[in-house]
Amino acid sequence: MLSFARTAAADPSSTSPEQGWDLGDVMTPRGIAMSGAQAAFGTSTNGIYYNPANLPFSRVYHFEGMAAFSPEARRQSYGGAIVDSSTSRLAGGLGGQWIQVDPDGIKRRAIDLRLALAFPFSDKVAIGAVGRYLRGEQGTAQGPFGRSLVSDGNPDGAVINGFSFDTGITVAPIQELRIAVVGRNLTNPGTSMQPTNILFGAGYGNQSFTLEANGQVDFTTYGSAKMRAMGGAEYFLFDRVPLRLGYRFDAGLMTHSISGGVGYVDSRFSVEFGLRREIVADNPMTVMGLAARFFFDGGATGIAGGGGDGSAF
Repeated sequence: MLSFARTAAADPSSTSPEQGWDLGDVMTPRGIAMSGAQAAFGTSTNGIYYNPANLPFSRVYHFEGMAAFSPEARRQSYGGAIVDSSTSRLAGGLGGQWIQVDPDGIKRRAIDLRLALAFPFSDKVAIGAVGRYLRGEQGTAQGPFGRSLVSDGNPDGAVINGFSFDTGITVAPIQELRIAVVGRNLTNPGTSMQPTNILFGAGYGNQSFTLEANGQVDFTTYGSAKMRAMGGAEYFLFDRVPLRLGYRFDAGLMTHSISGGVGYVDSRFSVEFGLRREIVADNPMTVMGLAARFFFDGGATGIAGGGGDGSAF
């Protein structure tokens, strides 16, 4: 029995590299729970990873630590973020993640660092940008073609080591409605570890309820453009407990996923948990995430414009 356990622990991922890497997205608990539908209403620290133009829509000063896991992809990530959108009109944030995927297979490891800035032209329009640094390594002779320039790692160092950037715009024609567009990795690095894509979405929300739908087009990972469709809903129970549900269809992987999550929000902190499971897939993947967020100034954390990331209260 002990020998079997040791062997099982060293098994490679049961998912494909593209499935486990998931476009290199940082998996926050709210993003997981809403299946990635955060382009319009993902504020606070979520804005760094989904749409920086959302940062001015919540007046916050937040610190967050987070972790995410996928047992099938053998993926784990740990990181943190800080956002300040309360001390001036120019909102900003910093985020960093350490990511590992399939340590007994492709052996992919990465450091993902981001700096976000955003500015509101009015209470209806904001723009934002994120500078992104990614350093990624991968094991040699681990890809589907063995030692190959196509699929192999670099024995002398990183397979990717460079900068890119995202830009976004969010428009709120009325207080409860937001429409957003985000361009990601716009320097076109030309690698599936840092794919160029466009994300667009619309959402309706108030202080207790948010409903959002997003679409995403990936131009890099599969050689031709592939679409993702994502939808999520959030409801605040007792003004303290966010309940979240989501659905995602990925045309690149041909997978369907459902998701959910729960949390607790106090005047000084929040804790959140999210879970997503592929229900239609050749090799279904599960992702779960946990985070704790601390509010530096509870008196400056009211959401401007209504709705959005409930942890921004």
